[in-house]
Amino acid sequence: MHSPTLYRLCRALVRHTWARVCRVQVAGLEHLPPGPAVLCPKHQRWEDIPVVGLALPPPLFYIAKVELFTTPGVREFLRALGGIPVDRASPRATLSSFRQLPPLLARRAYLVLFPEGTYVPGRVGPGKHRLIQYLLSLQERNGCGPLPFIPVGISYRPRRVGFEARVRLGPPLYAPRSRLAPALTTRLMAAIGELSRPSSTGDP
Repeated sequence: MHSPTLYRLCRALVRHTWARVCRVQVAGLEHLPPGPAVLCPKHQRWEDIPVVGLALPPPLFYIAKVELFTTPGVREFLRALGGIPVDRASPRATLSSFRQLPPLLARRAYLVLFPEGTYVPGRVGPGKHRLIQYLLSLQERNGCGPLPFIPVGISYRPRRVGFEARVRLGPPLYAPRSRLAPALTTRLMAAIGELSRPSSTGDP
């Protein structure tokens, strides 16, 4: 069960410890609408997860691979932080965990979905549209649309100590029907690629 208190505590702890080594800059927050919304970040390293958590307003609910939820104790901890397990090898198990999505959308929550589905360093990988299609189907069935999908670019550069993460949000993208999920995913990946390019200036 999700614990907002634990989420805030862990976020504050990360901000005062790990964030001293990883400086996070964010641009484009004006593109973040009131929830519900689906945030779609670039995924290239494990640090993407805390970077997104520090850059964007809490709370966030991460859709994550089920392998992270297999260890007792860790499973409960991740669920308390808002983790939602996805098992691509077992669609029935995934649908069971996704029963919590309609209430979250009704509560105007922010969901985090890495559309590449795995680490893809150095380039933007192909997006996987099945989860996006499922979210669009919820939009159709529950009347919570139009559901905004926010492309989020992340780029890193080294510092003398640690590194700097630059997070950039693009304008929301929409699709009225679940059958348009592949086209929406293509648009999202193109926007993520543009937003993840390192800036040639000193700006985020």
